[in-house]
Formats: sequence, C-alpha cells, structure tokens
Amino acid sequence: MHQIMLTRIRFFWVFLLAVWIGQACSTTEDTRPKNLIPQERMAEILTEVHLAEARVGRLGITTTDSSNIVYRRLEKGILKKYQVDTSAYTRSYVYYSSHPDKMEAIYKQVVDNLKEKIDSTSKTRL
Repeated sequence: MHQIMLTRIRFFWVFLLAVWIGQACSTTEDTRPKNLIPQERMAEILTEVHLAEARVGRLGITTTDSSNIVYRRLEKGILKKYQVDTSAYTRSYVYYSSHPDKMEAIYKQVVDNLKEKIDSTSKTRL
C-alpha cells in the first residue's frame, strides 16, 4: 500500500513537471509585446547603443565594473533621447531576437546607419 502511494505521488509530480515544461515551451515570443518599438526606431537606438559600446571600449577603462557603469549611463541617455523605457527596450529586443528575419532587417539598417556616420565623419575631417 505504501509503495502504491509513493508511485502515485511520483506520477503526480512527473505529470505536473511535464505540464509545466509543456507550458513553458509553448509560450513563445510570438506575441507582440506592449509598447513594441518599431523596427526603424529600434535600428536607430541600436546604432547609438553600438556607438556607445565603442566609446566605452576606447576609454581604456581597465575594470569591467567601471566600464559597465559608464555604458549603463550612456545607454540610459540613449533611451531617454528616444523616450523609451528600459522595459520596452528589453521586451522589444527579446521579441526581435526571437524573429531572426526582423532582427536581420534591423541590423541591416544599423550597418547602413553606421556607414553613413563613418562617411559623414570622414567628409568633415577632409
């Protein structure tokens, strides 16, 4: 009798775990999050984010913590400039990351934006 009860309890927990895993796997990022940042705007934000990362890299800061602090301050300024809160940016990034075709289109625009900035910087230096 004790053995049957243990078997039922194990079965219950295995079943519960299977249901939980099934639910976790079935909830994908296909649903558009609230306040999804449009692709064009996301490309502009990511362009500035990558420029900020490059700026921090050129500062020559030796500790990772200090680099992260400087980067976070720059990122906060970028999001403020575009009037986007951190959660909307994060949710949008996760959404686009789970849709490779959309993320590819965004990063093509990011590359184009960066090329334009390089070209305009080169022209002003001449």
